Amino acid sequence: MTDEVFLAYTIIFSVFVFIFGTVIGSFLNVVIYRTPRHESLIRGRSHCTTCGAQIKNRDLIPVISWIFLGGKCRNCKSRISARYTVVELLGGALYLLAFLRFRFSLELIYCFILFPILICLSFIDIDHMEIPYWCSISIAVLGLISIFTVNNMPWYEHLIGAAVISVPFAVLAFLGAMGGGDVQLIAAAGLLLGWGIVPAALVGILTGAVYGVVHKAVTKNSEMCFGPFLSIGIAVGMLWGQDIIQWYVGLLG
Repeated sequence: MTDEVFLAYTIIFSVFVFIFGTVIGSFLNVVIYRTPRHESLIRGRSHCTTCGAQIKNRDLIPVISWIFLGGKCRNCKSRISARYTVVELLGGALYLLAFLRFRFSLELIYCFILFPILICLSFIDIDHMEIPYWCSISIAVLGLISIFTVNNMPWYEHLIGAAVISVPFAVLAFLGAMGGGDVQLIAAAGLLLGWGIVPAALVGILTGAVYGVVHKAVTKNSEMCFGPFLSIGIAVGMLWGQDIIQWYVGLLG
């Protein structure tokens, strides 16, 4: 295969993966809205939260429909939050990054499962200040499966990853510095990432700390959700965690 053909295939598949990610993101908007309200994910059409009108099929195209509607409901003309489009674009961007990083591999499938969970827990945490148990449990199950299917690390490194950050996090939670959901999330992610959880946690802590300082300076309120920042770190750890670890070990050597 020539370089030109390889590039063409890469572009075609990248576009397809991005579009697929936005479609997944569109569904995640439903999950984020309905699961905290204990509503069915499969029953009931999507509707305007202001007037209750059902959203027509032509208005459910990810990103494009929101743009053509001018960010307003077709029926009552009330504003539709841009966050729905942000979630769709985020899904597309993360899927594209995963594809460019792992191409057609088992790791890509893990990313396609992990990233939607991270998006859901982040926005649910923003809205309700809690990380759903099903999110952490799903990541833990993914970690357990990876022990038997991914050959880039021995089984005991998965267990080390589950403990190395979650133990100090548990101490912080005991002291009231963070919630128990954060501890469960980092332990589950450690089971999946192994030593990769270390750079993941560092990224989460640093981004959370920067946001926390700015947030407190602007609002005078120190309360904040930590799940989204841990999710950023976990995504980084999934994509480049092992590379970061090898780079650091190389510096020491």
